[in-house]
Amino acid sequence: MKKSTIIIATVVLAIIVAIVVGVFAFAKLNKEKTAVAADDFKTKMESKDYIVSDAISQFEGYDYVKKVYIASAKDYTYQIEYYEFSGDEYAVSFYENNKTIFEARKGNAAAETEINLNNHSRYGLSANGKYSVISRIGNTAIYVNVDDTYKDTVKDILNKLGY
Repeated sequence: MKKSTIIIATVVLAIIVAIVVGVFAFAKLNKEKTAVAADDFKTKMESKDYIVSDAISQFEGYDYVKKVYIASAKDYTYQIEYYEFSGDEYAVSFYENNKTIFEARKGNAAAETEINLNNHSRYGLSANGKYSVISRIGNTAIYVNVDDTYKDTVKDILNKLGY
């Protein structure tokens, strides 16, 4: 009789621990992220030896695009693009459009990840020798489409930026 009581107590305790861990994990994933401000993106990327260019002139006809920075590697082998929009809805649209473009390119052998929570979304794709990411927080977005060679470097930068 005692063995069955111990087994039941152990099982109940394991279930409670699993529920508590699950609730904390969900809460951590589902919290709102803070977007990096345009000037902070510029400063952070320059401090990592990227060449940062203001590219807003390419979007003069689009009032909802507020800031655009392109951070290029010193040797110009790849770039990371930053966008700030006048509202979240424009960032969501930008995210969805680019995700659709990436998905159309994926082919048969591809690895993809996607997160859609609260105020942020992230889609990543490795396919056909390319690593592509569209990541959105609030009214900002980061766009990357690089050779797989730079995947780890770009992942590291995006993680440090919080995207």
